[in-house]
This record gives sequence, structure tokens and C-alpha cells, in this order.
Amino acid sequence: MTTIVVQVQKTLTDLPEGKVFHNTRITVTDNSGKTLDPVLLSGSEAPPWSATFTGATGTQEATALIEDLDQDGSLIGTAITLTETGTGGQTQQFQASTGGTITVS
Repeated sequence: MTTIVVQVQKTLTDLPEGKVFHNTRITVTDNSGKTLDPVLLSGSEAPPWSATFTGATGTQEATALIEDLDQDGSLIGTAITLTETGTGGQTQQFQASTGGTITVS
């Protein structure tokens, strides 16, 4: 299992006319390639605008899709995709069998 923490950076921005901000949705794909259930953020999290996910290990890099949504669930602005820069997604190593000898006498 892995722990995936996503911290969203926010900048005060004018809303398009007719839009009302509702929440920020984070959807994570873990190192095994599984898409985890999304989390909706309101800013009341501790710390604000952050979410923690539990994922599976694997060889893929984890990603997070961040989307600001309006009152109707429609995207406001442009979605952001983050790709991990940590140690996840690395293949574990072991001493693999690559050959051998057999002697019969």
C-alpha cells in the first residue's frame, strides 16, 4: 500500500460570468494504474485544499487530476494533471534466475 498526498495550490481568480465555485475534485491514479475514488475539496480540510489517498504499489507513476467545478459540476478553467516525482513507480529488484549448470556422473 502507498499513501498519496495531494496539496492543491490556489490563486484568487475572477469567476466567469454566471459561474459559482462549488468545489475542487481530485482524482488519483495509483502506482498500479487503478483510478481511486475522487475526493471533493472545499478548503475546510486540514491543511486546506489537501487530500490523502491510499493506493496500491506498482511500476507506474501516480497521477492526480485536479478540477475546479461550478454549482452544476461543470469544469471552471483548465484541469491540471500532476505526476509524482517521488520514489513510487519504481520496479522492485531481486536476484532473478538467469541460468545454471547440471552435472551428472
